[in-house]
Amino acid sequence: MSIKLSTYKTKEKKVLKEQYEFNLVDDINIGLLHQVSKANRTNHRNNTASVKTRAQVSGTGAKPWAQKGTGRARQGSLRSPQFVGGGVAHGPGGRVYIDRTPKKMKRKSLDMAISKRISEESVFVVDSKGMEKPSTKIASSILNEFKINKSFTFVYSENDDVLIKSFRNIKNSNIVSVSKLSTFDVISKDYIIFSMNGINDISKESKWNILRMY
Repeated sequence: MSIKLSTYKTKEKKVLKEQYEFNLVDDINIGLLHQVSKANRTNHRNNTASVKTRAQVSGTGAKPWAQKGTGRARQGSLRSPQFVGGGVAHGPGGRVYIDRTPKKMKRKSLDMAISKRISEESVFVVDSKGMEKPSTKIASSILNEFKINKSFTFVYSENDDVLIKSFRNIKNSNIVSVSKLSTFDVISKDYIIFSMNGINDISKESKWNILRMY
């Protein structure tokens, strides 16, 4: 399906409507988008504190002295909580936050998320040909041309150092590479801006079915 997207040409300093071939997803499954984005956030959580119990600390398990006849209090192990180097009683056990999601679900949800943004006319492209050095001023002017005044995700490829340095200082921006683009990156921001190299990489690597250069 051919769709025209607003593309900013840095060499000509103007916005043109260029044609791209998209394999759009019509049926948007909100439940799937929520499930995959939630899993993404879960995998970014830090694990909680964890301490070792008397069964987990290293050291001998032998009885330190005889049960009777020494005059000392009876003890069963030097790894008990009352000894230095012993285990901790009733301490935090630790929690690991991992949510595994099948690759097909990730891919399908990303297709849906980008399709939803395209239908909302919230996807743009930047062609950096002719842009020799980074400039936040130029990046701000590009946003003004696109009439973007809210949060956005900028998707780049390995060959977009100039654009990365130009957009990364702008407020409410999320800079992410093509290879690490997730559903949450798409739905958590109001707009998506692709670099021309980024779209070419998606088409070339066939990482997702959604983008194909026309």
